[in-house]
Amino acid sequence: MGKKFRILHTESSRGLGGQEYRVLAEAKAMGLRGHEVVIAAPANSQLARLAKEGGLHCEAIPVGISGWGRLVPLFLKLLVKHQIQIVHTHGSQDSWTASMAGRLSSLRPVIIRTRHKSTPVSVSFRHDVLYRYLPHAVSTTGEAVRQQLIVQNRLSPDAVFSIPTGVDMKRFQPGIPTVELRESFGIQGEQPVIGTVSFLRLEKGLDVLVDAVSLLQNEFPNVCCLIVGTGQEHEKLLAHIRQKKLDETVILAGFRKDIPELLSTMDVFVLPSLEEGMPQSLLQALAMERAVVASSVGGVPEIIRDGQTGFLVSSQNPAALAEKIGVLLRNPDQRKVFGQGGRRAIADSYSLDAMLQKTEELYSHLWEERKNRAA
Repeated sequence: MGKKFRILHTESSRGLGGQEYRVLAEAKAMGLRGHEVVIAAPANSQLARLAKEGGLHCEAIPVGISGWGRLVPLFLKLLVKHQIQIVHTHGSQDSWTASMAGRLSSLRPVIIRTRHKSTPVSVSFRHDVLYRYLPHAVSTTGEAVRQQLIVQNRLSPDAVFSIPTGVDMKRFQPGIPTVELRESFGIQGEQPVIGTVSFLRLEKGLDVLVDAVSLLQNEFPNVCCLIVGTGQEHEKLLAHIRQKKLDETVILAGFRKDIPELLSTMDVFVLPSLEEGMPQSLLQALAMERAVVASSVGGVPEIIRDGQTGFLVSSQNPAALAEKIGVLLRNPDQRKVFGQGGRRAIADSYSLDAMLQKTEELYSHLWEERKNRAA
């Protein structure tokens, strides 16, 4: 049995996305593995709500302009209250303040900053402090993001670790979609279904998917597109769907919890993003043996081997997206080959167990380094 740690996860965002879902999943799973885990998040955040619903210990923190002056003293108190050994930060404001508190604390906890996004980090003294000097290590959700930080921001390769988001292989188990679920969306018989699971944000490229559906209708007039998720782009996306006269073709399913079942209804999963780190919905779709067409952005090419476990296309290219979706809709055998290869890839490298093991190994490695420095 490895060492069990007292861990503080910090996140200053009030919203909900892949980043917050990963924090939640990791905290829950690490608790089940015997670690003591505390989440610090804004009281009115979605993460705090879900953490409490899941029985996790959550401490409320102030954020915004008024929060800056109070956060360092508050984090210092939380470190002592919970005798924290690992400070694991995720957002911007919390990474600055929790890391400062960690450096000031007599407990001398290990500090890790996770970079979830693929957008480049500005090369500046300020970001040098945030990524090089405050944390003891930086973790990323994929190798592409890790290489960005090493090459562009000149971080030491020994201080940046790629730990991809993991999929719960037991929950995301391939199955036959129920007739009732398909019928609840008005999907009939053998009607072809493409779809995605995504927060409705500009960078997710969902308007590109709608444009691709419009092109597909020439050959597949009865194709159905299912978009699962909520977000600030809902009204704009709905207007775009209506402009393309696709009201009866593109279904905005909203927020859903039955993601494995919804993925099972899709013949082809589509990721039209303009930028990505390591998209959880893509990993989940592969685990469900879905054939995939995805934009070649961020960490996506680390997961999809073009022509082997899916198709990669350039972003913002509805014609290329429609072409590859069409190839898969015409070829059920190809969909099966891609799907089976995708699940094997997830089982080998992107399972929840693999993520947790790598995280524990990083914690233990940094803890041993801390002890050696003190010796």
